[in-house]
Amino acid sequence: MQHHGIDQATGQLIVGGTPYLIRGIEVHNSTSSHADYLEPVWKRCADAAVNTVLAPVSWELVEPTEGEFDFHLVDAMLSGARDHELKLVLLWFGSWKNASSSYVPAWVKLDPVRFPLQVDEAGDPLDNLSPFSTNNRDADAAAFAAFMEHLARVDGREKTVIMVQVENEVGLLGAPRSYGADAAAAWAAPVPAALAEALRNGASPYVQAPDEPSTPTWDLLTGDSDRKAELFMAWHYACYIEHVAAAGLARYDIPLFANAWLDSSVPNGSESANIAVAGGSAPGVFPSGGPLPHVSAAWKLAAPSLAFLAPDVYFGDFDIPFKRYADTNTTLFVPEMRADCHGVSHSFLAIGQYGAIGVSPFGFDSLDDDRTVELRRIYAQLAALENDILAAQPRGRVRGFRVPASKEETFALGKYEFVIRAYPEHGNGERFGYGLLLQFDDDVFIAVGDNFTVCPRSPDGRPVAILQADELVAGTGRLRPRRRLNGDETLSGTGIRIAEHPAPMHGFMATSGIPSGVVRFSLYFPGAPRGTAAPDY
Repeated sequence: MQHHGIDQATGQLIVGGTPYLIRGIEVHNSTSSHADYLEPVWKRCADAAVNTVLAPVSWELVEPTEGEFDFHLVDAMLSGARDHELKLVLLWFGSWKNASSSYVPAWVKLDPVRFPLQVDEAGDPLDNLSPFSTNNRDADAAAFAAFMEHLARVDGREKTVIMVQVENEVGLLGAPRSYGADAAAAWAAPVPAALAEALRNGASPYVQAPDEPSTPTWDLLTGDSDRKAELFMAWHYACYIEHVAAAGLARYDIPLFANAWLDSSVPNGSESANIAVAGGSAPGVFPSGGPLPHVSAAWKLAAPSLAFLAPDVYFGDFDIPFKRYADTNTTLFVPEMRADCHGVSHSFLAIGQYGAIGVSPFGFDSLDDDRTVELRRIYAQLAALENDILAAQPRGRVRGFRVPASKEETFALGKYEFVIRAYPEHGNGERFGYGLLLQFDDDVFIAVGDNFTVCPRSPDGRPVAILQADELVAGTGRLRPRRRLNGDETLSGTGIRIAEHPAPMHGFMATSGIPSGVVRFSLYFPGAPRGTAAPDY
């Protein structure tokens, strides 16, 4: 196994020779712009069972004067993280951040002739550096290479920084593609042969290439015009970022990735509400050309230096982007998500169902303890089971879920099936259950999470019951039993109910809660011949 990096066989992140699960938070965009502002955050993170902090490194602060670099803020982050035994994922805010170019240095912003912007169809400039400009590309690449060279020098041994994100949510807002002279020349050029061949083999659900062997221009591709424009932008953003990423990797070999502003539906069907985080339905409403799954073929071909592409998920059905990115990447990581219960309750789904290397809710540093209850609870559970989860992921012995009250979910694990249902009403008025199930032996499992019941059954119809069940709590570096569960807490031997607080039962009484949210249980077949029951663990 490699010492650091992505294990290509399992998709897991390897740190110090062992798999690593990111229990991350991402700080606000400006939090890391001053060492004193970030200082109070470190202890809060460590106290919340966070093990990894995602923090920006902005080009404007690294290279305030062309050719003169200042890394004192990077060094301050390294020092703070090490003092609290935390890892870092640093986010390079270079040419693009949230589909604009606000983080480029002033000397770039004030020289649009040398460092051109993109323009819309009317010829008006957009606040987005042109990915067709070699001046833009080479200036960003030089700064990123200097940054990575500095990391190699000051962190090459300690490996506090475990990954780097190259740019942030790239793409073009305001138009499906750029219409400047540089973009027009690229649009008239042949589609790269490798991409044309991939299109002929079904790489895009929206755009196809003609069957004839000659390579078409972009305009001669078939499909919706906006989708052709999006694919065109994806290719050229990816080529630009490949140049930047390769320059950095030449100085320091560490996993690099790109993240995406999604094209998910906007709440209430309004294209104007929450558009900045929800997405939208058309290229240019969401950032056209960003690393979305339906253009991932262009990104993978044009930017091989990136280890994976990642989704920032705030609205909609989280299961959809989790699955799409897991299907199109060796590794799934969620570098941004909502930090409230609605968001963090999807952590088990990402990690348990789709094998994610971790998640990172955004904006933890601005939330008080009352607003991070679920995050801290979930991360404490993940920390207690981290080694078990990492061992189970490549063996297919873990399942994650998030189930609303109106539905139930059934999945197979080992020789059993399990029916998951939401149980009590959550404190914020939503009704859902979330967690994961780990298989340890043929008949031994651990359930973890909140607000759900798990009921085992046999695919062949035989009755299945709980043999033994224990609530587990963290102690002396490992989980230990706190109390034996039975009766109401095991639904009279038919299942396990996990909820932090007591819940109503029969309309006039309450079951006790499971404060730790972790239960180990074994199963057996009632009435089966002796010797077929699970061993007493």
